[in-house]
Amino acid sequence: MIDTVLDQISPEDLEWVYPHEHLLICMREFAGESIGDYPGNLEYARRDIVRMLQEVRGYGVNGFADPTPIGIGRDDAYVRLARSVSQATGVHIFLSTGLYVSRNWPRWAMEETAAQIGERFCAEFERGIGETGARPTFLKAAVDGEVGANEEKALTACAYAHCRTGAAVHVHATCSRRAVFDVLTGSGVNPSRIYIAHADMNTSESEFLWLAERGVRLVMTNWDFPYHMDQEEARRLVRVLIDAGHIDKILISIDFALTLESRWTVGRFTWDNPDRTSYGYLHTGVLPRLRNAGISDAELQVIMHDNPIEMVRRK
Repeated sequence: MIDTVLDQISPEDLEWVYPHEHLLICMREFAGESIGDYPGNLEYARRDIVRMLQEVRGYGVNGFADPTPIGIGRDDAYVRLARSVSQATGVHIFLSTGLYVSRNWPRWAMEETAAQIGERFCAEFERGIGETGARPTFLKAAVDGEVGANEEKALTACAYAHCRTGAAVHVHATCSRRAVFDVLTGSGVNPSRIYIAHADMNTSESEFLWLAERGVRLVMTNWDFPYHMDQEEARRLVRVLIDAGHIDKILISIDFALTLESRWTVGRFTWDNPDRTSYGYLHTGVLPRLRNAGISDAELQVIMHDNPIEMVRRK
């Protein structure tokens, strides 16, 4: 069974699943604020999220993995938001536990050991997030540069919790992926349970194959960002992985989010692409181009159904 924000479901209940999208990011959490402090903005965001999830439900999507961790908004109010939009749309929402980059850590994360932090993560799997009772589905860590002491601590904490719970470890890693691999596998994580998010940023064919050959899963999210990887090259790499026998290592999402920017403002992560304004852009913009590049519907079924279901299962 798989934990969602509402209850437990069977893998057979899932259709297509988005493996890396956010409901609402609040970069103000490090200042001690919560999305619950802005009820007007929260209700505005809730209505917009419901509209966008209803759109993707029409495309056959009924699973949504949200890797928003502690430090950028994931608190009790966030869980209540996730439950509300899940009930309104029928989309199963999977939340994470873990930490974002260290500049957004709460004080306790700076002061505690990896094992102590890992115990906090385990407690959420056992008892739920805060006072909500909702259990996370997977673990999250973040590396935005070199793997220093803080990054190693966060990764080791995730490995600690993974070894107790069997939950996948989903890592925001814009670089230093081999170092991430070394820390996690050295701490007992099976490579097949490592999911590298933003794998299509600052990368190459050789790095893709190095990771895939070792069993790591690659979550490609940077579609149609005008200043990241050349998009023809990104689509070619999907084909390269498939032809090399690694279709089970590919996941595709667009990393979209609403953002709580201030007391008065709800924004959108468009990444300077005016067409990239909702979760549905994956279906209206990204997948048609992948099909034109020769990725078949049968292959997309594996990428958008089989592979993300494996991510949200505990093993």
